[in-house]
Amino acid sequence: MKNKNEKSVLEYINLHLDNIPEEIKNKDDIDIKASEINNEKNYKVYKHIQVKDINIVLTDTRRLDLPAQKIEKMNDLSFYLNKKNEEEYNTFLSLLKNTAIKDIEDIDKYQRSLKGKVPSKIKYNKDYLWQIYYIERTNKYFMIVPLQEMENQCLFYVIKKKIEKSKEKIYVPICNLNYSSNILEASKISTLENNLYFFTKKWPLVYEVYDNKNNVSLNIIGNLDIYENIQSEYKMTYGLKEEIFPFFNLIKTLFYLQTEITNYYKFDMILDENGYIKFYYEAKEITSENLNNFYIEEIKKNLKSVEEVEKIQKGLSKKLNKLKKEEKELNVDLLNKQKQISTFLECKKTLFGRVKYFFKYSKKKNEEKPKEITDDDLDVIEDAGRIIPAYTNDIDDLIYLCKDLRTKTTVAATTRLDIQNLTIKIKILKKKIENATKYIEEIESHKKSIFEFWKFTNKDEKNQLSEGITKIEEEQKIEKSFDIKEDFQSLSRHIDLMQRKNLSLEEQNAIFVGAYLGIENITKPEQDFSNNNLENINFNILTHREKQKNIEGILNSINKKDEASKLKEIYKNINNAFKKCILEMNFSVYSLEKPENRIIKCEINPQKLNLEEEEINIYKINLKPGTGMLALSNIIFFNNRNDTLPVGMDYSTNVFVDLRKQNLIEVSKKANNILKLSEKSPKHKLTKLHITEFNI
Repeated sequence: MKNKNEKSVLEYINLHLDNIPEEIKNKDDIDIKASEINNEKNYKVYKHIQVKDINIVLTDTRRLDLPAQKIEKMNDLSFYLNKKNEEEYNTFLSLLKNTAIKDIEDIDKYQRSLKGKVPSKIKYNKDYLWQIYYIERTNKYFMIVPLQEMENQCLFYVIKKKIEKSKEKIYVPICNLNYSSNILEASKISTLENNLYFFTKKWPLVYEVYDNKNNVSLNIIGNLDIYENIQSEYKMTYGLKEEIFPFFNLIKTLFYLQTEITNYYKFDMILDENGYIKFYYEAKEITSENLNNFYIEEIKKNLKSVEEVEKIQKGLSKKLNKLKKEEKELNVDLLNKQKQISTFLECKKTLFGRVKYFFKYSKKKNEEKPKEITDDDLDVIEDAGRIIPAYTNDIDDLIYLCKDLRTKTTVAATTRLDIQNLTIKIKILKKKIENATKYIEEIESHKKSIFEFWKFTNKDEKNQLSEGITKIEEEQKIEKSFDIKEDFQSLSRHIDLMQRKNLSLEEQNAIFVGAYLGIENITKPEQDFSNNNLENINFNILTHREKQKNIEGILNSINKKDEASKLKEIYKNINNAFKKCILEMNFSVYSLEKPENRIIKCEINPQKLNLEEEEINIYKINLKPGTGMLALSNIIFFNNRNDTLPVGMDYSTNVFVDLRKQNLIEVSKKANNILKLSEKSPKHKLTKLHITEFNI
């Protein structure tokens, strides 16, 4: 007697093993070469093909085994259905045992839902189960079923449809097909992939898709950061060469521009409502049509900048030459004074030397007056009537100008640094000269007579020649800042430890109540404590032995008669907590509610904002050091009586920010879209984002 599952699957697909239908037998011999079924992990081509055109063959291998192994162990389906081939027949029965009717029904339901259309995501869950290959030499499709795989519902779905003599087309990946080049050649697709990766930092997927009427389109799908690590999918579909070439040429040009002059231009990527990437520079869209205008505008702008930098450099060069001349004169002056002092120190050792020094330096020498510095002395060699090249307003001209401007800017910056260093050096020289002059004046003050000088030189005085100041520069305060990718773990630990140390238990509990009820509700005279407003916080992320705080226990612990009084006490403790937790760095937080002069709940990580609505406002608030901020760190949600509570923000990345006395200044507005593709529907989901940034 057949296994119950075998029988039910056979009945469902209407297959009678004693009478094999002609529809599932291959009419011709299997004619497949190993070179024709190269394995692909990422399918490039999807098609709608009729079930009746699919030839079924089975191979006792795995899906990713070598093609030669597959062919060696390959047989027709009818071979496995022949009871005389006992081993193969039992293998087929095993497939029946391990297949659920529901899995076959799910495939049927999914294919019917498409109704000849294409899912917006192109690929779909478990599409790899089909293993359909197209043999161009014979113009045939073969479904090569690897028997050592666990799931074979696609096989029985195709058998069922063949027995039904269905004329349906099913949407499947074709494993061994490469791009046809009908829309874009494979080499250009590779270039497009590289360019998209450069801008999005994520590798795109490019599919060639044939619809129900065998019309082909090229579909480019990927992910990009649209704002502050918020991810979105994108999808661009092109049916003709004429449609894709403008985008291909645009991104190729922008890629060339950015790689030739690294970090000079930064283009923003905006998704339109259809999921296509648009490039913007300084809030203006860049298209293949307006590229020439972009070149012309940027060349004009850079020419003006070059002239300004050259003018600045001329002034800096004059100032530098003046300082160099001053340094040279000061070095000569210092050298003369050091020589006189060293001569004095040597001469004072002997009687003859003292007498010699007294008479040698008693005569006043006519010092040459330094030549007066004129502008002619300071002028650098300039271009004798600088020749301005004739620009043709193309990308090469723009790149040349940008490189020229960068070089000249670097030279000006280097000159400015030289001026700063030389200014410091001159200050040091002047200090040394001042000290040497005072020392010499002290010597000269005792040269009224040889006897007084003799008496002075007999004293064992310390050398008064000072080295002067060694470094003169203004201190620059480096402000701390926060990066969500790099700093979150260390910052969250720091915040949690600080709140454990600085906040009393009552203050920690007050923050918990604020999270529970909503911080905006704390000041309300009446409040329903029965509703738990903690938003989807998973309290089992890490293992520890601490108990979650209980709202009723906290409220009962407050020694007040009515709920309004309890809320006032909680509000008081929250205010005290804000005084103890002051922000020490520049920090940005995000909110879906427009910030006002009150205490608001914000998110540290914008990726965790609820972005499911069709249209959403995001507000970014740039906080400064000194702002009061309370984080919903681990100590806020749990007691730590056993000292096993992990340190950090594992349960929430929300914070309360005190904006009651802050002046909010709107600094920018942006708009973008979030695209979410579907494996089941031809339509995608779109969320419109309106982003406003505030400084305080």
